[in-house]
Amino acid sequence: MAKVLVVGGTGYVGSELVRQLLERQEKVSVLSRSQPTKKVEWLKADITNKEGLLEKLEGKDYEVIYHVASLPGDTGNPEEMVKVNVVGLTNMLEFANVSKVKRFVLSSSISAQGWYPATKFEKPLYMPVDEKHPCRPKDMYCSTKRMQEILALTFYYQYKVPVSILRLTAVVGSKGKGGGKMWKDFALEMKEGKEIQLPLFSPEERSHFVDIRDVAAMHIVAGAHPKAVGEIFNCCGPKATSGKEFSKAVKDILPQAKVKFGYPWSMAQGGEIEFDMGKMEKLLGYKPQYTISDSLRNIFDWIKNEEDKKMS
Repeated sequence: MAKVLVVGGTGYVGSELVRQLLERQEKVSVLSRSQPTKKVEWLKADITNKEGLLEKLEGKDYEVIYHVASLPGDTGNPEEMVKVNVVGLTNMLEFANVSKVKRFVLSSSISAQGWYPATKFEKPLYMPVDEKHPCRPKDMYCSTKRMQEILALTFYYQYKVPVSILRLTAVVGSKGKGGGKMWKDFALEMKEGKEIQLPLFSPEERSHFVDIRDVAAMHIVAGAHPKAVGEIFNCCGPKATSGKEFSKAVKDILPQAKVKFGYPWSMAQGGEIEFDMGKMEKLLGYKPQYTISDSLRNIFDWIKNEEDKKMS
């Protein structure tokens, strides 16, 4: 039984990570501003308030710290972006250094390489995109995610903090909130039989998604495997998905569904992008388990069960 801390454990990815850690019977603490729904130790703190944060963490020690506490997108406030994503992470890395944590796992994003739906799509130099592809951030979200990676690796090289970094693609999952709120809206459209807005600009677009269950599992693997230290890993699904394939996956569940394209914040904005999972498979032995069809079925089953509960 490992003693672990999930920073941001009440968020979209953090909640699923906590669920899987508890399933493994780990001793879980959650550091967040809002109260967790699971029965875990709750450390109510703001990562941007260094004095209050360190006071809350005084005397604590953990084998693994999972840092999933970042803003899910560009807020339009550069100071806020830097304060939460950069200063907040620095505060946690300082604690990790002092407390001699055995592993510090950072949730980053493929946006660190420059891809963010709200900015103009820039075609990859090659595909599938691996971890060595040049980073070309051009907005505050992408830039602060890349800053996080540089900071984490600096603490690894300079202070020997054993960090591991995961670059998440577009995360698909039920119980959407924060960065996953759109999937809750998507689920309701499926349940209510309305026209379903697909998260792609066109049938030809090819983008790369990842199931939230795989994301949490990859964090856990990175938190334990010795070869994960000092490394950055892509965190994506088994393969990229075209708009046409996504539409088919929806209609396999709801044959009469009406779907529409034209989503303005799609990842590739009508173009193509695919990421390479080879590094994680080779070094850590983990292969993503869930296809886009699995993800959409999970979302539909979740919203159906939620609606059934309301009616019972």
